[in-house]
Amino acid sequence: MNQSIVSPINRRSDLIGATATSEAPRELTKGEKVAVISVGLVVLALGILGFVNSFAAVKLAAVPYFGGLAWTLPIGVDLAIGAFSAVEILLARLGMRLSILKLVPWTLTAVTVYLNVAGETNLFGIIAHAVLPGLWVMAVEVIAYAVRRRYKLSQAKNMEAIRLSRWILSPISTFFLWRRSVLWETRSYEAALRRERDRAYAKADLQERYGRMWRLKATRRERVEYKLGELVPTELISAVEEETEEQILPEYTETKNGKRAKAAPTIEELVPVGLEVAEELAKDGQKLTRNNLIERMRERGTGLSTNRANDLLNRLKQEFGTVQAAA
Repeated sequence: MNQSIVSPINRRSDLIGATATSEAPRELTKGEKVAVISVGLVVLALGILGFVNSFAAVKLAAVPYFGGLAWTLPIGVDLAIGAFSAVEILLARLGMRLSILKLVPWTLTAVTVYLNVAGETNLFGIIAHAVLPGLWVMAVEVIAYAVRRRYKLSQAKNMEAIRLSRWILSPISTFFLWRRSVLWETRSYEAALRRERDRAYAKADLQERYGRMWRLKATRRERVEYKLGELVPTELISAVEEETEEQILPEYTETKNGKRAKAAPTIEELVPVGLEVAEELAKDGQKLTRNNLIERMRERGTGLSTNRANDLLNRLKQEFGTVQAAA
């Protein structure tokens, strides 16, 4: 009889990869807070200097078209740059960043640069009028990036990126790892690696059981579970069962009505059933192995951990050998 390696449904989430854990960003130290405030003031001063330097040039270029209201153009454009830059940072902090929004301050800055350099005829004047607005946009992008990175530390819904070195060393396998992470919503990089490793072991188990044509011989459920990344290696299931049994099977358990139920049977109590399993396996032409023992005992309603199965197996080999010799 084939041994199933599909994990029990109620334990599946313990076996497969988990999502990224939520981790609150650490508090800034006093020195870091001073540095942040200082950088903010410098960026603000940079924006004010850029506005002052561009005001006269833009106003002069707008006079033929706006007349007495020419002064509103540089003020309006610079206020729009500051407003949309602030909105981008705010949305980044709220986790609702709109990628296309960054194009607004970029476009307005490009317009400001063009209006500044429109009347210039030499390279120095063009660069001088373009450098401050360009630095302002870069500073805003850096701030928005820092806010996004710090905010993502406290979000469990963000998918961790795969490091560049892995893409370089193994691009094909890394692509499939990334693809499965997206399809299976595995947001933690470490969990994705564990899940990929479990998938490889599960595939090896299928190949060992069904041979090279395992995709045709495996059961439909096993193929579906494997495709969904929920087919777990045998050894991993045994380890979880052993740990679970140690946690939930004390000497006595309490039932719903408050009565004390009998604990799990001892090895001595399992020997008679184990001997029946050994005889059954012998009739079927199968070896008395740990995996076969666990499977047959489970069919009889008795679950075994790896350690208990090993102990029972050693005892059965002695008992079964004695029975055969006597026969």
